[in-house]
Amino acid sequence: MKNRNNRLTSFIAVMLCVIMTVLTFTGCGKSGGGETSKKEFVYVPEYVQVEFEVNYIDTAVSIGDTIYLCGNSWNEDTGESKYYLYKYNAADGKVDTLSVEMGENDSLGRMAATPDGNLALIVFSSDYETDENGEITDYSQTMELRVISGEDGAVISSQDLSPVMGNEDSYVQQFCVDGKGNYYLFDGNQMLHVVGPELQKICDISVEGWINNLFTSKEGDVYMCSYGETGMEAKKIDLETKAVGAKLEGLVSGYGNQNYYAGLSKSILVSGDEVSLYDVAAAKQETLFSWLDADLNSNYIQYTGELSDGRIWAIYNDYSTSAQANTFELILLKKTKASEVAAKEEITYGALYLDWNVKQNIINFNKTNEKYRIVVKEYETDDWETGVTQFNADLTTGNCPDIIDLSSVNYTQYANKGVLVDLYPYMEKSGFNKADYLENILEAYEVDGKLYGIISQFYISTTMAKQSVVGDIQGWTLSEMLDFIETQNPDNVFPYGYRDSIFYYCIYNNIDEFIDWKTGKCSFDGSDFIRTLEFAANFPDSSETIAYSEEEGISARLRANKILLMQQSLGSVQEYQMMNGLFGEKISYVGFPNNEREGNLVQGSGGFLGISAKSKNKDAAWEFVSSMISEEYQQSLVAENGSGWGFPIKRSALEKMFEQDMTPEYYEDENGEQVEQMKTSWGYDDFNMDIYAATQEEVDEVRKLIESVHRMSGNVDQQLMNIITEESAAFFKGQKSAADTAAVIQNRIQIYVNENR
Repeated sequence: MKNRNNRLTSFIAVMLCVIMTVLTFTGCGKSGGGETSKKEFVYVPEYVQVEFEVNYIDTAVSIGDTIYLCGNSWNEDTGESKYYLYKYNAADGKVDTLSVEMGENDSLGRMAATPDGNLALIVFSSDYETDENGEITDYSQTMELRVISGEDGAVISSQDLSPVMGNEDSYVQQFCVDGKGNYYLFDGNQMLHVVGPELQKICDISVEGWINNLFTSKEGDVYMCSYGETGMEAKKIDLETKAVGAKLEGLVSGYGNQNYYAGLSKSILVSGDEVSLYDVAAAKQETLFSWLDADLNSNYIQYTGELSDGRIWAIYNDYSTSAQANTFELILLKKTKASEVAAKEEITYGALYLDWNVKQNIINFNKTNEKYRIVVKEYETDDWETGVTQFNADLTTGNCPDIIDLSSVNYTQYANKGVLVDLYPYMEKSGFNKADYLENILEAYEVDGKLYGIISQFYISTTMAKQSVVGDIQGWTLSEMLDFIETQNPDNVFPYGYRDSIFYYCIYNNIDEFIDWKTGKCSFDGSDFIRTLEFAANFPDSSETIAYSEEEGISARLRANKILLMQQSLGSVQEYQMMNGLFGEKISYVGFPNNEREGNLVQGSGGFLGISAKSKNKDAAWEFVSSMISEEYQQSLVAENGSGWGFPIKRSALEKMFEQDMTPEYYEDENGEQVEQMKTSWGYDDFNMDIYAATQEEVDEVRKLIESVHRMSGNVDQQLMNIITEESAAFFKGQKSAADTAAVIQNRIQIYVNENR
């Protein structure tokens, strides 16, 4: 949805400094909470810090114990790009910078190791002509296979790839070299070209879909990775049959977040959230460690490899540490007995899946805290419902994690069960002043005046309509909303109107309208729910295709009143500005229907954390939870240009965000005049908009909208959704009346609520 402008900045000077860092890992000790297995070995990082003279590392490979890193730097003043090739010898720790001969209009595409210890590069050369205004009038590009020496970087050979690719529009998307020196080039057009060392054609192999990456195994065979029925699958390129072979069995599937490399001890090294080795002959995969256990964020791992002594190397780029520059580190991880590293007391963090921001905060906590270490227990499996069931079961037993991510559980239900502790006393004891935070946001998460879960930032989950259509209203009841819809004649109520979206809009986001977890009373047999069933029957189910005009996007349909309501999450002033542009007129934030007409809801982001009442170390758990609302962390959430990833809950951070939104940015024109420039650009479907500094009025409107929120978005138990989906099917097929269907749903949910209160 979002289009962003990014800036590249350069690093200055090259210096080598090897720092041995022994991080503390868990050897023994436990505070109570979810069971975690004790590890006999851990992988300890050793940092080889190099101030690269590059803005970006294009590629990295290893040959034996030598690691090659190739990157480029961009000079904004001269508009020139320069390439550097770094050679690191892991045996003696020596680093050399090799020369790379690149023309003014050359760029590096891919790099791979050859069997004789050299490097094969794919180099793109551009040639263009411009008119008197500097506009490009003619453009062409050639591709070259260049082999350079692994010793000094000198060019050994250079060959034109145009005859190999066969199509002037072809582009080398993936590239590798097998154990016999043959080259494999994927052109992005479902064709894999295989040629010999002198570019003599061996075969062209047609492949289905997109090749995610090509890699060579320890044995010298080449494999391609692509999506299949079980996720990411690796298949051998068979030169005897000139075809793609069967997938490798026993290789754990991933969904685009895994990379594959040649191993040294086993056939293939796999790097995703975990690092593992795969043996092709045995069809067996062995997990070595998780990046999180090594206090590293897998999102920042760019390249990985194995050394002969068993160490794993990685290129790490923690781009979150600076808005102005990339920070690259070469890291070597050594297998070490857990008994040889300092032990910390474990605090367990349980979640269905680990939030991006929480992951980084856990890493920061584990690196700096001398006494405690957070161990993550992630419940997500290939079978989502199995993970949910196990997670919910653990929350009510002695196996409950110390810290609970509440993002995907029924928060109100567990708060009423006594599963969670009230966080207000911990805030008061630690010196956190409630008045320093958006109190209405905190109150949205209260249950009987107690705070059982806390968020660090949030979106406003809402529904928007043109004020000229619905009037200047700030909310409506379910009956009022249905009355309004029945008087209209749009093509559809929502941009993508399926029955599921109607249930989310009318029921799931306001589930507490129908269930009182404190008393156990349910009201799914009432008139509002029956009317919702009848309303949803007018919409197709998710298996049907809704035909939309290819010529009309969402903005055009909104302006023509062909759709009336638009559900949206709003997390920044910039989004507010963009939505005004999308609608083309004043918007009413009517929100979701409920009896109090308070339909704008809080949707937490960046983690929704609670502490288990069964935890034996609640103070330590609070030490981590409280870090998410600290002044330092809240200020860090405010990006330089108003990122739109959510509003911080601390007032001072929110006001800083507003101040940045209203601060204009300028450039100097050819006359030396200061001209305001856009901060960024946003797009939504058929609509694009340049965003400039916000006005005071726009910021005030966003502040008013935030202050109107007093309810949280529903955390709905999947079982409740399943009951409604299963039982409503009979009504939609015409087999039962809406009233009879509602009665069955009421009975089943009432039994469920009684059993789970």
